[in-house]
Amino acid sequence: MAQRSENPAPVRFDDEAWEALAATTNANLCFQCGTCTAACPLAENTPLRVRQLVREAQFGETDAFLWKCMTCAECNASCPRGVDIVGLVRTLRGREWRTRNVPKGLPTLLWGMYSDGNTFHLPPKQRASWMQDVKVPGKGSTLLFVGCAASYDPRAQRIARSVAALLNLAGVEYQVMGTEEVCCGEAARSVGHDGLFRDLQQRNTEAFRKRGVERVIAISPHSFDALKAGQSANGGPEVVHYTQAIEQLLDSGKLTKGSEKGTVTYHDPCYLGRHNGVYEPPRRLLELSGLKVVEMGNSRAQALCCGGGGGRMWMETPPAERPGTRRVQEAAGTGAELLATACPYCISVFESERGSEAIPVTDVAELIAGRVKA
Repeated sequence: MAQRSENPAPVRFDDEAWEALAATTNANLCFQCGTCTAACPLAENTPLRVRQLVREAQFGETDAFLWKCMTCAECNASCPRGVDIVGLVRTLRGREWRTRNVPKGLPTLLWGMYSDGNTFHLPPKQRASWMQDVKVPGKGSTLLFVGCAASYDPRAQRIARSVAALLNLAGVEYQVMGTEEVCCGEAARSVGHDGLFRDLQQRNTEAFRKRGVERVIAISPHSFDALKAGQSANGGPEVVHYTQAIEQLLDSGKLTKGSEKGTVTYHDPCYLGRHNGVYEPPRRLLELSGLKVVEMGNSRAQALCCGGGGGRMWMETPPAERPGTRRVQEAAGTGAELLATACPYCISVFESERGSEAIPVTDVAELIAGRVKA
């Protein structure tokens, strides 16, 4: 926040700025109870105070700690007035883009998304590299949307191959876009650049229509959330997360449950759980594969964020401020043999923050791919 002089000028309520903010969010419902700050996983170890962000917005000011927010939506889930605080944060970040007051590295990230169609700033021709040894039917009205992480990151590519293997095992007819796929735009949306988000969504919508896509299966919860919002606005196809799609295959009998035993604890990704209310499908998949799910103290709507959302995957976070370390410790404390999640970001964060904890980290798709049968 800007430094104040010893004899500051009177602070005045900025009616124009507040009305503009209230027109695009429901921030006017906030009555400064502070529940959001109490729920925020960063309030204990950073100067971020969610209530303060909202209050300063009433005066046309923007707190420098705005960029620490992970958009995990724990504040949204706890707000007694139903204020969309994540939407408020995105809007305030949008204002900062207009004055070019954004963290170092974010402009490069967005240029890469615009020019290369991915968050890794890598050539589009490498986007299909995850498909080694994977046979994709290449037909049908169902599209597997792989996303940037599962396309380019070697660790996340294993998740994509596992999802494809499960769809193949069930005999699903589906297609992928390969090198023609472009970023879903969620990273742009999270850091407040709605213009790029809309552009990428429109590009995907046009590609879906050309391919006759009626249903999209997203691997990443971030793609799931972004495509749901974008395709709904553009009249596009139905969008589901892969855990929902695989659960339906099990329920229809196209896949049968496994018999291997073991214990696993499941971490709810913020963009799958709190943002979209998908809590049970991943747990059912784990149980149907023969595993016993042991819950952490903070689960479902109260799950602790990994720390990778809200653009934080592309901004440096001091070790003391990283909630991922606490989350891995919580998982290890359950006594479970494995920590499973259903998000490439969470996998990346947990594996880097695992430290001395012995609990292995895996994705639900990887875990069940070898445990269920056709």
